[in-house]
Amino acid sequence: MIKNEQHVFKKKYGQNFLNNSKILNLIVESAGISNKNIVEIGPGKGALTKLLVLKAKNILAYEIDFTLKKFLFFPKYCNIHIIYDNFLKRDIEKDFKQYFGSAQEEVVLVGNLPYHIVSAVLFKIFTISQIKSFTIMLQKELACRILSDPFVKNYNSLSVICQSLAIIDVIKIVKKTNFYPRPKVDGMVLKFTKKQFSLREENFLYNVFFKFLKIAFKQKRKQLINNFQDYLNISKSEIISFFVKYRIPLNIRAEEINILELQKIAKLFWSYFQR
Repeated sequence: MIKNEQHVFKKKYGQNFLNNSKILNLIVESAGISNKNIVEIGPGKGALTKLLVLKAKNILAYEIDFTLKKFLFFPKYCNIHIIYDNFLKRDIEKDFKQYFGSAQEEVVLVGNLPYHIVSAVLFKIFTISQIKSFTIMLQKELACRILSDPFVKNYNSLSVICQSLAIIDVIKIVKKTNFYPRPKVDGMVLKFTKKQFSLREENFLYNVFFKFLKIAFKQKRKQLINNFQDYLNISKSEIISFFVKYRIPLNIRAEEINILELQKIAKLFWSYFQR
């Protein structure tokens, strides 16, 4: 923990607060929040929140550290509600209905996400239909992983899932000197704009494709055939027959396959072994 005169920074919460006003304003501008309902994850000491209240219709902020309450005080504004709880544990539909007056209106999300909860938070955001776009600060290394392409070292199932579900724009690389306490690595601001899917497409992604990815990338340096053999109750000869039938190279690895081809293989695989 790091102390200053007003707050004890807690490492377990990944508390590194952005203190550059130009970058904070860029995040607000990029997020497109004017007259919209906003969710903020991890307001911290309220540097971004102070800008959000000026433009947003309503703000619902989730802060896990109750000791920051003394900084998150906005008596002049009636459009902000702060919930001191873990975003991952909340019933978001219920919160939207209670604080926004409706569970149906479009919502924009912003936040500064600690490294250790990014995947879980992203998966939750993607399942919340009201959130159409979100602009978040991540560690640069993790952001680059999300943006990775095949044959790049960082390319993994998270890259594929995020790129399958959203159009992702790089807003800015943020040097570590812009945070307090100063982290060991730089950050990156990404904006995710969710893609729209039919019910059938969504069902395929969540019930077939993402389960397929979990196995395909289980040990990503392994050949796809071997991952399937290790984690599915299917004989190697059957798997080889599938690869041969659809002319998929026997030695190919998941990390070498682009998203569209992975989706194609997943559809064929599911259809073939559902016989």
